[in-house]
Amino acid sequence: MKYTAKELKKNVNISKISPIKEFFFLLGGILGIILVIYVVLGFAVGVVVSKIDFDTEKRLERIFSKTYKINKRTDKEIRLQKFLDGLLKEFPKGKNHYNVRIVNNSKVNALALPGGNIVVFSSLINDAESENELVFVLAHELGHFVHKDHLRILGRGLVLLTISTALFGSESFITKFMVNFLSNVEMKFSQHQELLADQWALDLLNKRYGHVAGATDFFKKMAKKETKSHFLYFLATHPHPQERVKAIQERIQKKNYLIKEKIPLNRGYKSIN
Repeated sequence: MKYTAKELKKNVNISKISPIKEFFFLLGGILGIILVIYVVLGFAVGVVVSKIDFDTEKRLERIFSKTYKINKRTDKEIRLQKFLDGLLKEFPKGKNHYNVRIVNNSKVNALALPGGNIVVFSSLINDAESENELVFVLAHELGHFVHKDHLRILGRGLVLLTISTALFGSESFITKFMVNFLSNVEMKFSQHQELLADQWALDLLNKRYGHVAGATDFFKKMAKKETKSHFLYFLATHPHPQERVKAIQERIQKKNYLIKEKIPLNRGYKSIN
């Protein structure tokens, strides 16, 4: 009797799914698990941040104080501080002490750092044409302090770094992929925070001057210089400048805010070397 081997129709050692599909299926599962962990811990960060008082925040100031420490204030800083102090009179939490510092930098930007420190880059001041424009920028950064955005961003960044490093190591491909993926998710939260800070700044500017002239000047200049399309701003940390101008103008109409004459900056203050 002749033996004829049967053809194997099934093999438990061979997957019906291609290795590439299995890889992406596994990667998708990992992303889902990490995203859930990130959201949960991010929520926890929000709860913790909401309970941090100003004295506790001042202790975090040491992390950034060496980078932006200025021993002696310049005349331009003293005047900018007066602008800030004028806002603090209208600020419901103005009893807390806030400082403004000027740093020589070619970027047109300003930062809210732990401990009530506002850092304004020199290029921003050089571009400013009125006191109102500068005061709106300062009010915007105060808005971040009110909403504690600076602490939330810092906390979520630490959560992101801790999760990815603990699971995959600091130099792995998956860690770098996860950092980029979750950072893009976080950027949309950041855009929302920027728009809320703009709204808060507009309201404070109106309290300070009785009108809101100069509120859109900074963003109009940015919009003229911007070369990226609106689409590329989908994954940016800030909304497109033109979108911010539109949102501010809509709020001006909604609140029936007045627009009067702006206070020009004199030439001695305009240039910062």
